[in-house]
Order: sequence, then C-alpha cells, then structure tokens
Amino acid sequence: MPGGRPTKYHARRPAEVADVMGRGFSLSAYAGEIGVSRSTVDAWRAAYPVFAEAVRVGQARRTAKLERDLLDLESTGPRITARLFALKMAAPEEWREQAAPPPEPVNVTVRFVDPEPRT
Repeated sequence: MPGGRPTKYHARRPAEVADVMGRGFSLSAYAGEIGVSRSTVDAWRAAYPVFAEAVRVGQARRTAKLERDLLDLESTGPRITARLFALKMAAPEEWREQAAPPPEPVNVTVRFVDPEPRT
C-alpha cells in the first residue's frame, strides 16, 4: 500500500487550469484556488502531459486577456500601469522593456587655433 495522501489531481484539472488562467490569473493563483501549493501544480505539469499542455494554453489565454484589458479605452492611470506590469510578468519574451541600441559612433575633429597676440 503506497504511503502519502491521495492526489488532488483528476481529469478535470486541465480544463480548470486553462479556464482560470484565461480569466487572467497566474498559475500560483490557480494553485491557491484549488488548495494546493505551486510545487504540487509544477509536479502535475511534469507528470501529466495533458495538464502541461493545458497550462501552456492557459498562459496564452492569460496573455490575451491581459492585452485585451490593456486596450480597454476606459482604463486610465494605475489600471494601465498594473496591466502593463502583469503583462511583463506573464509574457516577458514579448513585453519586457528593451534597452535602446547604443548610438552610432561619431568622429569629431577638434582644431585648436592660437589666439591673436596681445599688445
């Protein structure tokens, strides 16, 4: 008889995670909603390929939701800032701030001229 407590994983979990993340919540928030730790959810991703794919779909849906919310014309000020921050965290490969490229080098010639003699 195997030890440990029974798993909370079941066949509905993939659909649940994609739905919850599609509403804009993180994977950690999903874990909290169902009463497990983030490490448990990460273990499910490793053990169940269908769950891992549902998380990837959920991440894409989350990014889409956050982008739609950002484009909402009613949003102003702190809401915009919060949504930008959420997008930078949710999809850093697409939303991270990138440094401007360095300026092109410029060649400068300085010529010193003797002042006129003083009298």
